[in-house]
Amino acid sequence: MLTCSRFRSAGESKRALALADESLLDIKATQWFKGAKAFAEKAVAAGSARASFFVGSVAFYCEGSDAVETSHEDTHKDDKDPLRCSSEREEERRRDARRARGASLLARAATAGVKEAHHTLAVMHFNGSGGRRRDKDPEAGAALCARGNILFDCVSAKRELGHCLQDGFGVEQDSVLGAKLLKEAADMDARAGNGLDAAVVAASRAAAVVEERLRKRNDINTLNAAVAAAAEVAEAAKTAAQAHLTATCENRFLLDWYGDGVDDASRPFATLPLGTTSCSHPLCGRVETRRHEFRRCSCCGRVRYCSRSCQGADWRLQHKFACLPLLELYGWAESDAESGDSEDAETTPESALVFAQPCE
Repeated sequence: MLTCSRFRSAGESKRALALADESLLDIKATQWFKGAKAFAEKAVAAGSARASFFVGSVAFYCEGSDAVETSHEDTHKDDKDPLRCSSEREEERRRDARRARGASLLARAATAGVKEAHHTLAVMHFNGSGGRRRDKDPEAGAALCARGNILFDCVSAKRELGHCLQDGFGVEQDSVLGAKLLKEAADMDARAGNGLDAAVVAASRAAAVVEERLRKRNDINTLNAAVAAAAEVAEAAKTAAQAHLTATCENRFLLDWYGDGVDDASRPFATLPLGTTSCSHPLCGRVETRRHEFRRCSCCGRVRYCSRSCQGADWRLQHKFACLPLLELYGWAESDAESGDSEDAETTPESALVFAQPCE
């Protein structure tokens, strides 16, 4: 902190705080309740659009997901304990209020011209985040992506809109236009130095080295061993890819809040609410606000993604090395048909929606 009182007052002035950008908001989760939250809130009050986006993301995905769901036994106890029921209802109201404020701040940031806010709001509409399954609105999500693409040339919105057009999700299907937008997004990433293609090449090379070592082993002859070996290959690919990718300060904060790199003693909420999960993309950080909110891979069902763009990128970076139906390509496991464990995708519970077959 600045020691000179004049410099300090100038740095905390409304005019200065209104200019707070991503470099000033690169905050660690351990610092959130040690002055960082107060600084970010002051920047929001001063009118900083970027601070509104940052605080909105934290309020919606972190502070709005702090409650731990009760078990079945606790539910019966609550019926006989009206004080406990009242306390949990009050906590749920506070959590909903924090999420509502977060969504409001994200909308304010999008209106003020923060590019990434359009994609974040679109993902929330796609999944019905903060509400129920019936609150999903793919048309509104696609419209937000189109707004971010047309008005602000947002890369993430352009990429998501390209996937929506290819899949016919929320808009009329147009595979040609969708492929064009995806190519434009890839070119913009390459020019900005966030080259997904370079990360994919690095991931493939790292995976090939581990695969070669594992192929020489003779003990990978069961499904569990195959899953463990594939996970080792995917982890090597993920580590190599991360050196070529850059996450926004908001994504880094979400990963820090729920990830393994934060000290549990200083973090207020170390784990996700029971039954929920985070997006499997290594640099996303978004989390579910209810069970089965994110859609899962239709091949293995072991990973979940908040959006089609996260699923497509993660498939190229790491998941293609660990997806269960692909293990037979390595000669490590029987196919589902041979083992008699095949399961029709149509029998999947309605509460666990699936993506289309992943492809590069």
